[in-house]
Amino acid sequence: MSPPRQSRRPSRRPAAGAGPRRAAERGRGPNSEPRFEAFDRASEPGFEPNFEPGFDPGFEPGLHRPELLAPAGGPASWAAALEAGADAVYAGLDRFSARTYAENFSLPELKGLIDESHRAGVKVYLAFNALIKESELASAFRTLVAAAEAGPDAFIVQDLGLAALARRHCPETPLHASTLTAVHGLDGLQALRRLGFSRAVLPRELSLKEIARLTAASPIPTEIFVNGALCFSFSGLCLMSSFLGGRSALRGGCTQPCRRLYANAGRRRTFFSPSDFMAPPFLDELRRLPIAAFKIEGRMKGPDYVKAVISAYRTLLDADDFAAALETAEALLAQVPSRPTSAGFLPGAPLAPNPQNASGLLLGRLAPAGPGLGRLKLAAPLRLLDRLRLAAGAGEEGTSFKLRRMWVNGLEAELAEAGETAVIGWREADEPPPAGLLYKTGSGALEKRLLSSGPAKRLKKLAESFEPPRPVPTPPELRRPGRLPLAAPRSQPLWFWLDGPARLAELAKLRPRKIILPVTADNVMEALRLKKRLPSAQALTWSCPPLSFGSGREKLRRTAAKLVDAGFRDFLIANLGHVEMLQALRPDLRLWGDHRLGVLNRLTAEALRGLGLSGVTASLEADQESLLRLVQAGYDGGLLFYLYGRPPLFTARFGPLDLKRGAVVSPRGEKFWPAEEGGAFILQSERRLFLGGLLKLPKPPGFAGLLVDLRREPDALDAARLVKQAVERGRGSPGFAFNLKRGLR
Repeated sequence: MSPPRQSRRPSRRPAAGAGPRRAAERGRGPNSEPRFEAFDRASEPGFEPNFEPGFDPGFEPGLHRPELLAPAGGPASWAAALEAGADAVYAGLDRFSARTYAENFSLPELKGLIDESHRAGVKVYLAFNALIKESELASAFRTLVAAAEAGPDAFIVQDLGLAALARRHCPETPLHASTLTAVHGLDGLQALRRLGFSRAVLPRELSLKEIARLTAASPIPTEIFVNGALCFSFSGLCLMSSFLGGRSALRGGCTQPCRRLYANAGRRRTFFSPSDFMAPPFLDELRRLPIAAFKIEGRMKGPDYVKAVISAYRTLLDADDFAAALETAEALLAQVPSRPTSAGFLPGAPLAPNPQNASGLLLGRLAPAGPGLGRLKLAAPLRLLDRLRLAAGAGEEGTSFKLRRMWVNGLEAELAEAGETAVIGWREADEPPPAGLLYKTGSGALEKRLLSSGPAKRLKKLAESFEPPRPVPTPPELRRPGRLPLAAPRSQPLWFWLDGPARLAELAKLRPRKIILPVTADNVMEALRLKKRLPSAQALTWSCPPLSFGSGREKLRRTAAKLVDAGFRDFLIANLGHVEMLQALRPDLRLWGDHRLGVLNRLTAEALRGLGLSGVTASLEADQESLLRLVQAGYDGGLLFYLYGRPPLFTARFGPLDLKRGAVVSPRGEKFWPAEEGGAFILQSERRLFLGGLLKLPKPPGFAGLLVDLRREPDALDAARLVKQAVERGRGSPGFAFNLKRGLR
């Protein structure tokens, strides 16, 4: 690649007050929606992410050399990454990956992928980052051991049980914590270090200042995303796809419900569809931080995306004259198939909703031109074999197809340039296409060339000569235990989860095992004032919010310290960072994990017990078979099940809606309500869950109880009475059973 031309132009990093358009891209334009401010000082008007005078970053200033880490969704994208100059690639197998719909690699292909990458001086990180059901552990273990024999440079893992297996049986392969662990503070990074991780992938929802502070003090190396799609919900905290159809985002099956068109207060928009993320204007500052890797999102993207993006960031990372390199990189990125782009959360401000749902390079508006034909004036070049997507309406992902025939000026053509009018063949030969916007999502010609390249041919040859690994014995921790004393208990203790202590005394008369209150300054002040009239400190448990940043985290710690000083000992935690924070206050606290910690197997529960938890809540996404396997697996620690409530389906760091504007309605008529939890924006369903099947499920010896989530209930006392009656009768009341009966995919 030729060096970037010299230029005196300064870096075009977004500045506060840079005009209405730029301000709106950062989420603070004059016509933007009210935002959920969760950025501490970083959300204040006029904030600039330059490091303020007196801020000690904790490391020697100067340029660092992070790895440029590329997505390898399939052989063609992998070959593009090698050709464009990636230092490392990350790839997934056809199972146990958080990108089920990517092309992915087979186990025979993995050995070739690793050997050929190492031959080119490129590392390979294997994404083994899905949550694992109890019934899948044995298969996952065999795949893990076979993959380790191929020699990857690290495993990227979300499931803590799988991480424990890898640490014990594949100790030579380092562990990288997936961004889906939702760790976003130093406490959480310390917990990951205790669990055996040697690197953490930080969330995409961090500002530049937050990244600087974390990387300066992190106990393990970190990597950050610098390019790709953004999710609306915080990494690892989305239940919406699973709620709507049983396809879990934490298991690779996300159906992208955030990209849909929703209605609210008379408006129909893609409220929850963020723009795509591109960080070049901030890269000169980012490359001065001690970050192990700059990661490009996109295992679902084609090789043209990978080639252009890796080439652009290679130019920036290697540049001596950053301003000149930025021009070259931006020219490359302008041709990348994507949604409209922004600098994401880096500026320290909330995002604005993105009106364009479909991802791709916009070619123009396609109009029907007869059976099997469509006509459009091209805004960008188009070639035969290009992959296209037609979006017939806002909020629709659209129909994908490959271009097989094209005419320009009445003649068949292989290539049409921008500005020309082309007639293209539609996928249905007998029907005209609907009118809509046409996007290019990939280059078929480039894919064909890359699949014919030397590395791709050698990968295929190595895969064909692959010898299956020798069978490995089942390790002791996966062997089925002997006969367990499992039976549905006569009494099923209830834990009532409230918004506040207003009706606590009345609810206490229903004799729950525990009452849970959120850790807020108002709740703590009221609880301390009424302490003599409240149930004993042993009966009260305090829940921590899933997200806490900067001064918000310190406020949470101080408030929790008041509770500990007042004699309270039980806390319900929603993030690994809470373990370190609370144990620093008092080592013998009783910590209980809520459903966000992703417990689908016994080994994950045991890993959390190893951190000091007294008990855990099974994953809310679990189906009946998964829960039965879990209780039969022999875990004898405290185990909770979520029985009733309206849990957050989206949990986001910013809110695109005014909370007072009422319900949000999906295209299928489903209603959702925006609300707040611990400083985060949440969206919850109008339908309440009632997992009645749990009442007949056998319980293990360490069964601790059923969670009854009464937060945001119009009348918590009435709801609690109805739930208690249903439990006493041994059958559920009307309510949505989530994945319990339909299954979890």
